[in-house]
Amino acid sequence: MQATELMDTNSTVQSAMNPSTTGVSRAPQICIIGGAIAIVLGFVLSSSSPAGWLQDYLVHYTFLVSITLGALFFVFLQHLTRAGWSVTVRRTAELMAGTTPMLVAVAFLPIAVTLFIDGLNLYPWAASDFFLHHAELRHKTIYLNIPFFLLRAAFCLAAWWWLGRFYMTRSLAQDTDGDPRWTLVMEKWSPAAALLFTVTVTLAAFDWVMSLAPAWYSTIFPVYIFSGCVVGGLAGLILILLLAQALGFLSHRVVTVEHYHDLGKLLFGFVIFWGYIAFSQYMLIWYGNIPEESQFYLPRQQGIWLYVSLGLVFGHLLIPLVGMMPRAIKRNPWTLGFFAVWLLVFHWLDLYWLIKPNWHPTVGPLSLIGGILGGVGVFGIVIAIVLKGLTRYPPIPVRDPRLNEAIHHEVV
Repeated sequence: MQATELMDTNSTVQSAMNPSTTGVSRAPQICIIGGAIAIVLGFVLSSSSPAGWLQDYLVHYTFLVSITLGALFFVFLQHLTRAGWSVTVRRTAELMAGTTPMLVAVAFLPIAVTLFIDGLNLYPWAASDFFLHHAELRHKTIYLNIPFFLLRAAFCLAAWWWLGRFYMTRSLAQDTDGDPRWTLVMEKWSPAAALLFTVTVTLAAFDWVMSLAPAWYSTIFPVYIFSGCVVGGLAGLILILLLAQALGFLSHRVVTVEHYHDLGKLLFGFVIFWGYIAFSQYMLIWYGNIPEESQFYLPRQQGIWLYVSLGLVFGHLLIPLVGMMPRAIKRNPWTLGFFAVWLLVFHWLDLYWLIKPNWHPTVGPLSLIGGILGGVGVFGIVIAIVLKGLTRYPPIPVRDPRLNEAIHHEVV
């Protein structure tokens, strides 16, 4: 029986190394061009001022970061738990986590530049006279100052780049020499990776999103951001896997309905976790009724933002909670793909809801449509980068010691 399984594994690996070439050659270029067009159209529709463009840029930037971090979390989690089922889907996640951090670092530069331009500051505390007019916040100057902000940002960006490259390069090295020690190395450093990931996500959540309202604070906010990152990363991973198989980058023999079922369960679980953290944060702030804390929710419970808030309750939690519960939904590529698209859109809307009300008490439908177009464009560029990676490297870790387990994986 073992010999038969081994022969079947070798045959499956050969098919994975030589996937169908349908749509492969031009797919990354089409995604790049389509993504760029969508981003430009999004900016044109969403705003007509430089300040408005910068605000939308921050939304799209955090969306890109969240997908990258969600994929990175998935990668080191598999090594942390010594998972075997996920080997054949891990390469796509490695490419998401290992090739996009450089784009994330370069895309941060416009945000850094605006810190020095009064009138275009995304962060009010960066204005030269902010603390002169807000004496009650002067104690925060130790933390909220431009040099320290940029130092923390550089640390986060460097850490994500290093973590992503660490796992991708060692996984690719194992493809070459087949040495199982690479698996042991990646497992050994996974606890440290988890710790570094926790610290950097916490810093980024505080700095890049929460400091948009310098007087507001919530100790649970980084966990809220983390949960959204994992939802976005898993939804993005599922969509890219489905697209890669449809285009012929990945064989259906190595990524099967069993893998999609497990990915769907993970996505379903983190949707519930996101809802739990969102409710916990809201409930504690509502119950405490402290002005410094409740000021975050007041504008989001008025006007158009009230409907966006309700949309997140239903679209990001209740509808996926009910819709994804049946086993058959997670085992059907079409229905799972639908909910992955659905959740990716509502994950973007969640970031929009976190960021935009800091400047705009109201927002028009055209602005919202333009923003969604920009988010689609950002994800299109991520798809292009990953598909390009799948043409350069083996689409699965072909010499991973747990590959046989992954190929013959069945959900109990």
